[in-house]
Amino acid sequence: MYTEAELDVLRKKLLSIRNMETLPSEGTVFDMVERTIKTLGGESKSYRPHGKDKNPGGLLDFCGQKKDVIVVPDLHARPDFLIRLIDSDIDGITVLEALNKGSLMVVCVGDGVHTETPGRCHDRWISAYKKWSDGQCVCREMAEEMLEAFQTMFVVMELKNSFPAAFHFLKGNHENVLNVNSGGDHGFRKIAMEGQMVYDFLEEHYSQATAYIISEFEHALPIVAIFDRFGVSHGEPFRSFSKKEIIDYRRHPEVVLGFTWTDNGDVSDMTVEEQFHELNKKGDRTNCFWFGGHRPVVGKYQLRQGGAYIQIHNPLEMNVARIHSDGTFNLDSDIYSVVN
Repeated sequence: MYTEAELDVLRKKLLSIRNMETLPSEGTVFDMVERTIKTLGGESKSYRPHGKDKNPGGLLDFCGQKKDVIVVPDLHARPDFLIRLIDSDIDGITVLEALNKGSLMVVCVGDGVHTETPGRCHDRWISAYKKWSDGQCVCREMAEEMLEAFQTMFVVMELKNSFPAAFHFLKGNHENVLNVNSGGDHGFRKIAMEGQMVYDFLEEHYSQATAYIISEFEHALPIVAIFDRFGVSHGEPFRSFSKKEIIDYRRHPEVVLGFTWTDNGDVSDMTVEEQFHELNKKGDRTNCFWFGGHRPVVGKYQLRQGGAYIQIHNPLEMNVARIHSDGTFNLDSDIYSVVN
């Protein structure tokens, strides 16, 4: 637990990351990413069981914990989202203070990179794509994009390193910096050729080694979190995977795919109930729910699977979901904006 003065220093550090005006040096990238990989690799077996490879597995098991939980949807290179979150109020103190106090847990559903908001970001991708198509991988537009990505992910990493047991970031489908089509990942394109453009920028502006160290961070991320009444993953569970499969997700590409790429309408109305029961045998499977992002929603949320699956990713807003320490959750009041 940090002292008040130490916590103030941490907050100022997070603000300075958000306010970076130039791209970090390659050395700075390596220092931050390697430190975070070490943190992820040292997570306690008490909540993150190790797989057959002796490394922390894909499951965060928080059954039995009695803390408030805030679920954060897709960030997509929005560093201000996290700053507003840590400064937001929760029962009379800030989220940052609650993390430090040990009364709160934060779980991000992944997708930290690739801006998606309409307008400026869309136009920037289109402009960068035209230049990339002409062989210019490094340009002003891509530098702006990558700065926002680094600002966002450095804040994520600093929070993870500061509160390793309380702040968590799950792997999403955009956590694929090498833009590969393997291991449950698919190369990404939406507005432009974002996946390949980012990789090419990193390789040319920094080096191939920078992209590979970031991929090591991505491969160290967990993929599912389970609690007494609910679960969290980037996307809707495609089917019910066994606990062993999820823990050993690096050996099971279908697990990565099934929690990060599921499209709306791809699954039956029972996967949440079945997956929850598989991971929490003592829980009430008839009253469970599951949070995810991945596909955008209009308003605060969209319900699937008869209300059991709750999508909360609105790219135009900064909404989060709060589940209270006793497991209670209200759709109308507990999904809210962190923008004052």
